[in-house]
Amino acid sequence: MIFSVQRFLEDYFSRRGLRDVDQYAVSLANLYERKRRPRTDKSFLESIHRIRTVFYRNNRELNRLKFEKSILAVLDGQFKKKAKWEIESFPGGLSQERRELKQRTRLTISSLLDRFKRAVESRAVDSFWVSRKAGVLRPRPERIGQALLAVFAKGVLAESGLVWREIFSGIGFIDVVVVLSRIPHLIELKIMRGRYNGAAQLRDYMKRESRRMGWLILFDARPQGRKYRVPARVAANGSHIRNIIVEINPIAPSRLEA
Repeated sequence: MIFSVQRFLEDYFSRRGLRDVDQYAVSLANLYERKRRPRTDKSFLESIHRIRTVFYRNNRELNRLKFEKSILAVLDGQFKKKAKWEIESFPGGLSQERRELKQRTRLTISSLLDRFKRAVESRAVDSFWVSRKAGVLRPRPERIGQALLAVFAKGVLAESGLVWREIFSGIGFIDVVVVLSRIPHLIELKIMRGRYNGAAQLRDYMKRESRRMGWLILFDARPQGRKYRVPARVAANGSHIRNIIVEINPIAPSRLEA
């Protein structure tokens, strides 16, 4: 969300004719992403006021205290509703995945996403459901998947890579971008209830960002009787999309045949 906040602030300042020569918008966006929740308005405004900037010196018509209150209200109106879709930690922790990836001589996006798949299937299936028995998913389950991936990737990569969410591209937003060895990997996430979807959207992002490989994570919520095989790779016009199927509606162990 941090880049969405940053772009919003930059546009907001531009519309008001405000000069931002030392990237005050970037500092505000970082602070909002890291510390807004669960801080009170008073506590968070104190943190905003501690940001060192020449923004107010260059825009002398602004009263800093009043502007800080108004910009917080604007940001909360635009972004605070998204906070309930955030996930602070991955279910069951990530110590095992960190150990496994540290043992590898070369970390790849394939190995990272493979372990994400296994971690979700073993520990995070219930994150998506109000009632799996009744077939009722939680509201906006794709955002839950996006949050799980971001928390997972940040937790296991530490300083070995970068993880960005909701990166603007064209008229849309790439769900997650993971940067390893300076190479950006574009990842789109979809809940699969029936038909296969998401490839056309991801392919458009890949074209705009000049990437020939993209990753489509499909959280498979289909009932057992409606499942069909999804190819591991889809190719078109010289580009390739790798499909990763994450099973979030498995057969209960008690119903498995002996």
